[in-house]
This record gives sequence, C-alpha cells and structure tokens, in this order.
Amino acid sequence: MNILVVNDDGYQAEGLGILVRALQPFGNVYVSAPKDHQSAKSHAITIRSRIETFYTEPIYGSTATLVVDGTPADATRLGLKVFNVDFDLVVSGINYGQNIAKDILYSGTVAAAIEAKILGVDAIAISAHRTDLPYLYDETIKLFDEILEAKLQEGPGILNINFPRDTTGRPKGVKITKMGLRLQHAEFIKSERPDIFHIKSSIINYQEHEDSDVNAFDDGYISITPLLIDRTDYKQIKAILKT
Repeated sequence: MNILVVNDDGYQAEGLGILVRALQPFGNVYVSAPKDHQSAKSHAITIRSRIETFYTEPIYGSTATLVVDGTPADATRLGLKVFNVDFDLVVSGINYGQNIAKDILYSGTVAAAIEAKILGVDAIAISAHRTDLPYLYDETIKLFDEILEAKLQEGPGILNINFPRDTTGRPKGVKITKMGLRLQHAEFIKSERPDIFHIKSSIINYQEHEDSDVNAFDDGYISITPLLIDRTDYKQIKAILKT
C-alpha cells in the first residue's frame, strides 16, 4: 500500500512525525507538507502563481519528504503528482488541536483530505487536542489496524478522526459520529489604531445531538465522522420544486 501523508501544521510539526511512524507498518509512506504553519486555511489552493518545493531529509518512517511552500490542499495536489506513485490512501495530520463541528469548515487538515478525495484517492484526517499525548502513537496504530481491515475493502471515502480531550488518560473507545454544532466565535475589537482590530475568540456551544463529534470529544472518545464532498441541500431542492 502506498500512503501519502500531508498536514497543515508544517513539515516540522510533532504530529506529522508521529503519524508517519505509526503508518510505516502499513505500507510505503511519502510525505508532502507545507513549509509553514497553515491552520485555518481551509480549502485554499494556489492557481495563478508559482509554488516552490524542495525535498528534505525524509521524516523517519517515510520514503521521501517533500516540502511545499503553499496551502495544505496544495501539498496534497503536489504530493499526488510529484512522487509519480499510485497512492491508495491520503492521511492528513495529526493536527495540533481538534477539528470538530464547524471547525471542519475552516480546517486545513480536513481540506487536505477532501482534496485527495476530489482527486480520486480515499482520505483520512486526524486531529488531537494536543500532539504530545503519551498514547497518541499507540492509539493511532491500533486505529489504523482496525480501519484498514474493516473499511479499505470498500473504501473509507473521507473520514474525520478526532482524539478526545485528555482528561481521563487513554480514550474510552471509538464512536462513529456526525458533525456537531459548536462554533468558534470571533469578536473584532478596535485597537488604538482605527485600521487594526484585535481578535478575541470564544466558543459558542449548542445543544448537541447525542451522536455528535463534540459530545464524543468531550466525553473522552475517539470520534470518526464520515464526510462528503457534495454540499447539495436535497431537502431544499424538494421544497423549491413543490412551490
């Protein structure tokens, strides 16, 4: 199996190294990662300017490591092209910080995985509350052992995986979840200069569905949320056609 690993925290991120080492037993691992930190870049791609790349010393466990001076989605696009390898799977992460609920819409980690699926390769995005969790390496290996055995026969599509908040030690288990409602809220506060605003962040919580990724994260479970590229509101189509 040929696996492309990408991320949005940059090629020197701790979570990237953990993921590469964890995936090494499952196949040939290649890395294509942004040069710099790219969190919250969502699905931005470079279309009208050049992208500089360079090879660096392969991250331990990888066959080759490409550094891309671009967005996470750029890293996916170039990785799938430059290595001249038929990839079976793209894995994005391990992101420093969870990507649950509406974080998914802004996440470069998730977007890098979605871009892979757009280009025809199944993908998984992985995030964690922190990447220094002592169990992260072992749990990632265990998780992939189960996923690859159970899912790859028919293809995982796009999976968004989040390790829980580290409050009780190792995760309590795994839950298949749906995208939650929680929202990262920003307040823009004027500074002494009228053209500069400071951003004050907060979280708006809602009553969550019992199967939401937010509840799983807060309750100490690994959440696995299947995602789709198609954003069509089919109920709205039916409603419009009835009018």
